[in-house]
Amino acid sequence: MMFIDIPFVPENKRIDKENTRKELAALEISQSFKDEALEAIYNRKPLGITFEDSDIKQAHLLERLLAKLGVPYRLAEVSEFA
Repeated sequence: MMFIDIPFVPENKRIDKENTRKELAALEISQSFKDEALEAIYNRKPLGITFEDSDIKQAHLLERLLAKLGVPYRLAEVSEFA
């Protein structure tokens, strides 16, 4: 499992929300991951998205988009036993 932590920083509010929606819409990931990512980017409380092993490709696609948009994030591998 992989977790993408998206902490809130004030700069996130300066990222154009419509452009973010458009970029997420074009991404080949599930709608639920798109919704979670959009909420996490603009939420004051740090949020993140957990990807199962079968969804790792989607996690990497989202990771690239976050970097492109300038959204800070951290990756963490999640153990089933943690």
